[in-house]
Amino acid sequence: MTHRARPSIALLILLFMAGTVAATVPALADHPGTATPAELRELRTEVNRLDDSLKMVRDDHPRAREFRNREKEIREDLAWLRDQMLQHQRDESKGLGASSAEVEALRREIRSLRDDIDDARDGPVAGRGGDVDVPDGTQIQLRLEEPLSSRTARPEDRVVATVAEPVYGEGDSSRPAIPAGTEVRGVVEDVQRAQRPSKGGRLDMSFDSLVLGNQPVSIDARVVQVKEGGIDERRAGLGALIGGVLGAVLDGKKGALVGAIVGGTGAVVASSGEEVELPAGTLLTLRLERPLRAARR
Repeated sequence: MTHRARPSIALLILLFMAGTVAATVPALADHPGTATPAELRELRTEVNRLDDSLKMVRDDHPRAREFRNREKEIREDLAWLRDQMLQHQRDESKGLGASSAEVEALRREIRSLRDDIDDARDGPVAGRGGDVDVPDGTQIQLRLEEPLSSRTARPEDRVVATVAEPVYGEGDSSRPAIPAGTEVRGVVEDVQRAQRPSKGGRLDMSFDSLVLGNQPVSIDARVVQVKEGGIDERRAGLGALIGGVLGAVLDGKKGALVGAIVGGTGAVVASSGEEVELPAGTLLTLRLERPLRAARR
């Protein structure tokens, strides 16, 4: 496929109206038009959710061709944005290479297609209603939205993460019970700073709820694995286009988790004398300790 050298007409119109056609740079205060990490995380979430919806489109659906054509347009816009960001990353003085207006235009385009796909699906399997059971023992992969450190964290600090991979219910792979991008809320239960040279830092976290359809749902889960963030090549789809470049911007530096392990209670423990440092984008794997019933819209 031939990628476009510029954004879509709709994107250009929005940029003109917003007055943000200049290149962005890292200093947000001096350049208010630059995209923020929060906006880029939201874009990544919307792309992952659209990938999940596109998987549900059957080739014989009456609007399949329309949806595929719109997917192609979005793919080209994402490739253009990726290339702009890669060019700017080669010269750090030029910043991210993405403006808030560009990112917002793409997010709206993506959200519109996802909403249309979800509205067009019909039948009992793809319907908006119904509960689905997620059994205990199910693993949920999360991506930390803010950094955590045993050096600075305090008990009762809130922890916010998002679901990195969709979770399907027991015996039902037709539609995610917990979509990618779902917000998961937790708290720091206990923290111990490192004591050199022999005692490593320790972070105890618990996650007690996730947000489905703007409603909190109680969960009982513990952390069983921690690893560095980065694109999951198994997803492919649209997310693969920008996963790597966004990960480089949002997910911190590589190597920060060397020596960090998860104990039997779910605590994250660092190597001797080192602090636990979990940058934004760190992937945590939760294990459900009791079944979850999710109400799908």
